[in-house]
Amino acid sequence: MLHQMISAVSWWCDSGRRVIAAIVANVAVCAAAYALLEHTDYLESLYWAVTTATTTGYGDLSPATVAGRALAMWLMVSSVALVAIATARLAARLVQDPHLFSHEEQEELKEDVDDVREMLVRVCAKLEIPVPDVDDARPAADR
Repeated sequence: MLHQMISAVSWWCDSGRRVIAAIVANVAVCAAAYALLEHTDYLESLYWAVTTATTTGYGDLSPATVAGRALAMWLMVSSVALVAIATARLAARLVQDPHLFSHEEQEELKEDVDDVREMLVRVCAKLEIPVPDVDDARPAADR
């Protein structure tokens, strides 16, 4: 059960769009729940949800019911976590090394290395010499 929950959270966090969608959905759903629990209109509840989620909390609106307070606690904690995830994703994109190869590029390079190895084997066979070992091909300083 825990493994499935971790997998689901990882999947949501894997995409910046899904994280933003989760933030928006969290605020929208909590606003609707607040409207029902506290008997207010949705626009006022949305205002409450945004000020609570952003930790601004002006105090002009606050839940009066126990269920409303529990909802507020959920919204505060989940919003902090979701915004932290979104911030981490943004920071990771900003500091990403432009010299890193993508997975597709790595796979292409592996195929190219395999092709070169096959050519080397054919050339060595024609010249009737042994195929060099991989360790023999590296400079001594790298061994």
